[in-house]
Amino acid sequence: MLIESLILALLIGLLAGGKLKNLMQLKLKGQILLILAVILQAIAFQATQHHFWQEPNEVMPMLHTISYLFLLGFAWLNRALPGIPIFAAGVALNALVIGLNGGLMPVDPAILPEASQQALLKGTGTHGLLTEGTKLKFLADRFYAEIPGLTKQLFSLGDVFIDTGIGYLIIKTMISGRQAERSQSLND
Repeated sequence: MLIESLILALLIGLLAGGKLKNLMQLKLKGQILLILAVILQAIAFQATQHHFWQEPNEVMPMLHTISYLFLLGFAWLNRALPGIPIFAAGVALNALVIGLNGGLMPVDPAILPEASQQALLKGTGTHGLLTEGTKLKFLADRFYAEIPGLTKQLFSLGDVFIDTGIGYLIIKTMISGRQAERSQSLND
């Protein structure tokens, strides 16, 4: 759902008179942490999808959990930017539920097709089925959205915070350059 949120934020920013070029002036600290988090999540997901290791349930969930620690570090370094505290709250919520559930994001089986449920039971991916033993069930991927023309989306409360924080950062950055231009022209 992150991609759809990014597109929506860009559209809102443009409709509010913001400029895409203002995003190029955004100064992010610790970008390597963000890159490492994405790489670790991609490795964890692909390795379990394609069974690169004999025991993916030991290594991959650990990589998944560590990726969230990198995201928290990135958020901490950029905490002064608009929207980043909201993003950080979402990352923390996801990290908490993933960490307490063996490195897997629990997913409500009621919103999954049978084939997906079977894949998760075999240890495929970075998600696991929500069960009676799941900790912090309310933070799991329990929500479902079907966006016309796009794929079906599963998401958690943490994902909502992550998307909202990133969206706010994009919109505020796009618009802030316009506000600075207005101030400059008023002072001239």
